[in-house]
Order: sequence, then C-alpha cells, then structure tokens
Amino acid sequence: MTAQRLMDYKLVRQCAPTLAARKIGSLFCVENCMPMHEPLCALLARWNRELNPSGIFVRVVAERCGRSFVYVYRRNLLKRLCEASDIRHFLEQYDYRHFDEDKLIANLTYRISKCHCFPHEIGLFLGYPLEDVKGFIANGGQNCKSCGYWKVYGDVETAEKRFECFRKCFTVMSNLFERGYSLPMLAVG
Repeated sequence: MTAQRLMDYKLVRQCAPTLAARKIGSLFCVENCMPMHEPLCALLARWNRELNPSGIFVRVVAERCGRSFVYVYRRNLLKRLCEASDIRHFLEQYDYRHFDEDKLIANLTYRISKCHCFPHEIGLFLGYPLEDVKGFIANGGQNCKSCGYWKVYGDVETAEKRFECFRKCFTVMSNLFERGYSLPMLAVG
C-alpha cells in the first residue's frame, strides 16, 4: 500500500461513521514525524478536495506533543446541531458566541489550546448527545450507565444502537477500502 493510501486508510478507520453520514464529526491524530509521502498541509488539501463535494471537511484543531489532531466533520450536521437552542445555550456557557462553522471551530480550537486535556464540549462536535456531555461534566467522567464510543449518562438503549451502527460502519468502510474504493467513493453524499 502506498503512503498516500495508508493515510487514507487511517482516515477511513477513524472516521467511518462520519464518512457514512451517521455522525457529525470524528477526531484523530497524525504523528508529525510519521513518514508521509505528502506533507500534512498537502494531505489535508487533498482530503478536502476529495471530500468537500460530499459535505465533509477536514481541519487541524490542535497540535500537541508532535501530533496534529484532525477534525473531520459534516458541515450540514454541524450547522443543524448549532441551530438547536439547547446546544447554543450550553455552548454559550463556554464562551461560544457565534454559531457559524468557522467561528465555532475557531472557538473550539482556541479552547483546546487553553486546556491541558480536550474541553468537554468537544463531545457535541463529535455527535455525542448533550445529556451525555452534561452528565460527563457533572460526574467528572464517573458513574456512567454505559460506556462505548463515549460515556453514556442518558438513554442507554439509543446509545447502544448507535454504537452498533458505528461498529458496522467501521467494518463496511474498511472492507470497501481494502477492496479498492477511494475516499470519494466512500463518502456518502
């Protein structure tokens, strides 16, 4: 497998539910010292060129300890999320004042830069339910009802169904990629 194809596979393995339009966004890291055929800025530009027509966008939101944290998201789902008044009210508590995509992500990037760990509201950007994000904060990450792709404090049954959907996405997308499908072919429009 070429270096380019390996990096594409990393994106597929980490972001399958986002590619399949089952999740708002995904976050993964790229080691800055990784031997890549193309520099990170060129890689991001290529991914955006290939994925933007399907409404998927790719940005670096943090750089720490020799790693770049890459946020892959669906613009329409992020926009829809931030149209909800309860989400806006929650984010306003963390100094989010503008709810267009660029300002939202700029604020998230700023908040990440000021925290030793990732700010907990990042869960919303990844598609976690508000109830679970609030529960995580209130409980300091303890006392959850269930744990899968995130810690569940609210509706366990719905979360478990989503976890199963995500597992299927990872399996199907990985298999299709291994059979030769490209990123644009995997990106559900």
